[in-house]
Amino acid sequence: MKINYNMSAYTANARLLQNEDLLTKSLERLSSGYRINHAADDPAGMAISAKMKSQIKGLEQASRNSSDGISVLQTTEGALNEVNSIIQRMRELAVQSGNDTYTHEDLQAMQDEIVALKEEIDRISKDTEFNKLRVLDGSMSAGIYADTRDITLAEVSSTVRPDIYNFAIDSDAERAMYISNGCSAFTGDEAGTISINGSKVKFTGEETLVEAYEKLRDAAEIGEVTVMPVDTGAPRDYTENAKTNGVAPDNNPIAAGTTFGFFSKFTGSSEKVIIECDNPNLIAKLGITLPVEVKGKDVEVAMVNTDPDKPQFSPLATLSTKGNMVKVTEMDGRSISFKVEDGAYHRANTVPGASSPIPVSLNVTDIGKMVFQVGANEHEIIAIDIPEISTRSLYIEDVDVTTINGTDRALEALDNALAKVTAVRSAIGAVQNRLDYAVDNLSETDLDMSSALSRIEDVDMATEMSTYTQMNVLVQAATSVLAQANDIPQQVLQLLQ
Repeated sequence: MKINYNMSAYTANARLLQNEDLLTKSLERLSSGYRINHAADDPAGMAISAKMKSQIKGLEQASRNSSDGISVLQTTEGALNEVNSIIQRMRELAVQSGNDTYTHEDLQAMQDEIVALKEEIDRISKDTEFNKLRVLDGSMSAGIYADTRDITLAEVSSTVRPDIYNFAIDSDAERAMYISNGCSAFTGDEAGTISINGSKVKFTGEETLVEAYEKLRDAAEIGEVTVMPVDTGAPRDYTENAKTNGVAPDNNPIAAGTTFGFFSKFTGSSEKVIIECDNPNLIAKLGITLPVEVKGKDVEVAMVNTDPDKPQFSPLATLSTKGNMVKVTEMDGRSISFKVEDGAYHRANTVPGASSPIPVSLNVTDIGKMVFQVGANEHEIIAIDIPEISTRSLYIEDVDVTTINGTDRALEALDNALAKVTAVRSAIGAVQNRLDYAVDNLSETDLDMSSALSRIEDVDMATEMSTYTQMNVLVQAATSVLAQANDIPQQVLQLLQ
């Protein structure tokens, strides 16, 4: 028997401490519900669970992001639906205007409504917002930047890859133009009818030269022709007078010797100025020599591949022009379109006699698209390009049903506008469906990952309760044994008696 070291007590105490430690851990698991409360509980499990928690939180936020994306697309599509209805009404008015049962005043009333409808389209484009973000003003569209201000209304299809696309402007688009000789004073034998692009005006022979010009100007406006006194002695200036093929206006009063210029309202090879008259004296007094039938000219632009090893345009790409508009289309449907401003070529070739092609670079970027973060990790996004929807971008700002060709021009422009709005709505609908599927997928993934995390991190309460009961009994037993072990040295006193 020994009294200095009670090994039995030491052994019982060590076991008691171990059992108490295990009991404490069991209590912690039961109270927290987690199997892993400290990294030491399961280092590998702790590392896995930490990553899974971040993924689950990210998935939950991505699901909310997708739902917000659906909301903004629904808002945008609702606005586009109204634009579609407005264009339909404008088209209805255009069809109505084509009937000859209406007077010019009736046509003007139709045009007044069309003007109001165009203003509403522009208001919708400017004011449609979601969380203070304007969605139809072009700010949610891919950035397209030209290296010159003479390139406007640049647009690309969504499949065009970001790159720098090069072109060369070889000549300007021009309006159909006729310059008369100097006019003469009216003497009373000018009764007759003049037709300008089919718009007829009658002269009684009693008009003054000023009154004759006013009648000619008003009739020409209906025939989509601008008539103005011009200064034939001034050099052409494409900076100030681009809309008259560079011809300068004459600011002097209408008088004998005044020269009149006739300019089609639009540029392009399909534009004409046709003048007819049934009185030779009338037409001669105005300084016009019949027959008059002149045409405009389309802009001339060429595609340029600056790097033979990395061509931007394939051999199958086609380039078409109409007036100032240029469109490049690839076989797979990719397209680039833009407008060359009036007089761009001549403004660049300021030296008399110069005729050098004007290089133009169009930088297409991904900047500007609306991006939805639909995943928990980087690059897990859905992007959508929402172009500007306005009368300018839809090319309907010049719709005018009061002119001779107004009905046909309006119907063509409005049909193209409807096609563009429909295409944008279709693209928005497709992305909205993607977001719907993304929300469903994120919810399912979140559920599966939460289940996996539970298997790693959560405690099995039934098993842990059994462990707790076992440890509780062992602690009580160890405590009882320790008490008995502490009584062993007392037996030494019996030997000393």
